[in-house]
Amino acid sequence: MDEQTATKSIVTKRVLIVDDEPSVLSVLRASFALFRHGHTYQIVTAESAAAAFALLRQERFDLILLDIVMPARSGQWLREKNLGLGLLTRFRDLGVTAPVLMITGAAHDAAKEAAANNAGVIGYLYKPIDLRELDAAVARVLGFG
Repeated sequence: MDEQTATKSIVTKRVLIVDDEPSVLSVLRASFALFRHGHTYQIVTAESAAAAFALLRQERFDLILLDIVMPARSGQWLREKNLGLGLLTRFRDLGVTAPVLMITGAAHDAAKEAAANNAGVIGYLYKPIDLRELDAAVARVLGFG
C-alpha cells in the first residue's frame, strides 16, 4: 500500500466519554490511543450530565460512552440514581443518533440493562472495564471489527 492510500484509510472518529470519575476518563482516553483499528480518535470528555448535554447541543460524535450513574452538574447529585438513562433520552430528543455504549460500576442488573437497551444503548460495559472488551466493542459498534 502506498503512502497516499494509507493516509486515506485512516479516519478520525469523534468519541464523547461521559463519566464523573476523572480517573476513568483518563484511562479510557489513553485506551483509545492503543486501539489498532486503522483509525484515530478525537476524545472529548464530560464529567456531568449538564456538560455532556451542552457538548451534544453543539458538536457531533461517532460514539458516546456514557456512565449510567452521573451527577446532574459537577458535584451536584439528584435523587435520580440512573441519570445516564435520562440523559440518553434527552440526547435522542436533540436528534443525536450516535451509538451509545453504557458504562456502569454496579453489578449486573437485568432490569437496568433492559431499560438501557430499550433506550437505544448498543452495548453495556462494566467497571473495571476490560480494555480488550472495550476495543472489541468499539470496533463492532463503529463497523470495523
